[in-house]
Amino acid sequence: MTRRGLPVGPPPAELLDLSIEPPVEESPFLRPRRRTRVRSRRHGHATFALLALQILAVAVLAVAGAWTAWQRVFASDRLRVQKLEVQGSHFLSEGEVRELLGAAVGERILSLDIEGLKARLRASPWVADATVSRTLPDTLRVEIRERVPLALAELDRLYLMDENGGLIDIYGPRTGAFDLPIVRGLLGVAEESRRDRARRAGALLADLGDLAGEISEVYVESSGDLRVVLRGPGEVLLFGDPPYRQRLLTFLSLRRELAEKAPGAAHFDLRFRGRIFAKRPQAPSPSEPGVPPFLPAAEPAKAEPLRAAGFSRPAAAPAAAPAAIPEPAADRVATAPGPRAAAPGPPARTSEDIH
Repeated sequence: MTRRGLPVGPPPAELLDLSIEPPVEESPFLRPRRRTRVRSRRHGHATFALLALQILAVAVLAVAGAWTAWQRVFASDRLRVQKLEVQGSHFLSEGEVRELLGAAVGERILSLDIEGLKARLRASPWVADATVSRTLPDTLRVEIRERVPLALAELDRLYLMDENGGLIDIYGPRTGAFDLPIVRGLLGVAEESRRDRARRAGALLADLGDLAGEISEVYVESSGDLRVVLRGPGEVLLFGDPPYRQRLLTFLSLRRELAEKAPGAAHFDLRFRGRIFAKRPQAPSPSEPGVPPFLPAAEPAKAEPLRAAGFSRPAAAPAAAPAAIPEPAADRVATAPGPRAAAPGPPARTSEDIH
């Protein structure tokens, strides 16, 4: 059977099939037996330069856009300091804090020198430490830890003094509301000695805590001992090393009993553990009429500055003489001559010193 001259169907049996090309085995993955190497197209220097310029242009545009946006935000009036929040300030007013901060209020909040503001606040003698932080968009927060005055240091003038012996401010009309004990014995000594004496007095008052209200004066001796004049009756107590609070509590608990055992005694030595030494007053000698009474603080007559400032001393006690006192239930109270001579401690003192 033929179609348009071409045979259709299987060839006749009498014809012999002769292959013109040898048979080719077909690969199961349809991959060519020979690999064709593709040569990469070489780019010239002009192509790399063009690519680098395109990247640089994009980077410049990005930086310029960011800088423009930052400038707009930076110059915004909404990001200027309008509010000042002050915490921890008791003596310093908000106006004084503003003055210490300078022109911070109204400045751009993002450009403030926080460390510089802290340094300006700490330069105030009233500020022990300060922290400054900003709260967007317009608030500056200031937290102050003030120095607490514990006493009035008697120097060329009266100064407020903290527990570390540091001078805070001059005692005057602005600070007249402070009712504090006076620390004496700081005049006429070297700077290092003055600081050490002031630190000892500050440590005593800090240890006493609320009992410091019982103190009128603290005199620091060159030996480091502390002579304390109490308010009211004006007893003079001699302290050595701490603990001060417990020894003062012991004395106050025995105050009435000591007054009964040694009537008129005004000097008590609390430097020895478990013992109290007392001295009774002695009648003035008739051979010395008109002798001024002995000052309880036992120091050179420097009362004029205190009188000028409006301070008054406790009532002066006459010269004291040692007297034996029976031992109370809580502590042993001994006379100054006997047991004190045998006890270790400072050398014997005259009748004008505290025992």
